[in-house]
Amino acid sequence: MSKQTFIHLIYIPFTSVGLYGGYRGNVWYKDRIEIFKNYTLKSLLNQSEPNFVLWISFRPQEQNNPLTAELANYLKEKGAEYLLTFNGLMYWDDKYTKNILSKIKNCARVVRGGWRNHTLKDIIPGVIEIFFKDKNSSLTSRVKLSVAVIEKHFKNVDWVYVTRIDSDDMFHKDFVHEIQQQPVFEGAYTLRNGFIYNKDTEELAFYRPATNPPFHTIMFQAQKFFNAEEYVKLFKNFRSHEDIPKVFPSIRLRDNRYCVLTHNPKHHISTVWNHPFRGELLVNPKEIIKDFGI
Repeated sequence: MSKQTFIHLIYIPFTSVGLYGGYRGNVWYKDRIEIFKNYTLKSLLNQSEPNFVLWISFRPQEQNNPLTAELANYLKEKGAEYLLTFNGLMYWDDKYTKNILSKIKNCARVVRGGWRNHTLKDIIPGVIEIFFKDKNSSLTSRVKLSVAVIEKHFKNVDWVYVTRIDSDDMFHKDFVHEIQQQPVFEGAYTLRNGFIYNKDTEELAFYRPATNPPFHTIMFQAQKFFNAEEYVKLFKNFRSHEDIPKVFPSIRLRDNRYCVLTHNPKHHISTVWNHPFRGELLVNPKEIIKDFGI
């Protein structure tokens, strides 16, 4: 029997996530790119196993944004293998619900965010999306457009591994290697406990979430990954990263393979440092954080 082939995609949703129309202005975008370059990307370029491809997704509007071109050039300079898609988010967005109270609260957040970030022109489209559009109804069509881009480059494979990480978090240097050493099966590998790092104070603490955090690897049979209807069907009743162990047959990997980054939450969407999931502080954080590439 011939050896089964795979591609390993590290999926990073950059824009089109959550409220404010999935975008918080060019100042936010520029700052977020810098955070990504100095933390997330460093941790990925520091991996002991380099056999993976960055899959970064954006709204359609970012395709012609000069900041996106600068990011692509930077990835090229660093020798990263990457694919950019501009069809929005590749999973269900849990900020968009049918609950009226939630809609009202989310609209208030959009208005506050538009005022604070000087992106008033995004308020009306954001409110319209919350109240009059079902963002998640277009998921299958968005997936179809994006996986077609990937298939052009990687069609002759048996499996597609998709590891999710946010654009401001980090993986331990051996994480990719450990994933690729696991048995292949149609399901998910999950992580539960990790670290949280304060960018401003350089403090590091244990992070012990009560629910499944936004770090997981789903293994797709290639024919299902490249078929948008099958792709979406596999997610069943997925509404949040917390649902991964409920939706997929799951195997939990060892702890401390991810690090959540906290930065100025006034200007960014970020996990706060004083989070209830934060555990005890590490006395000598530099010995640990260097394994995350910073």
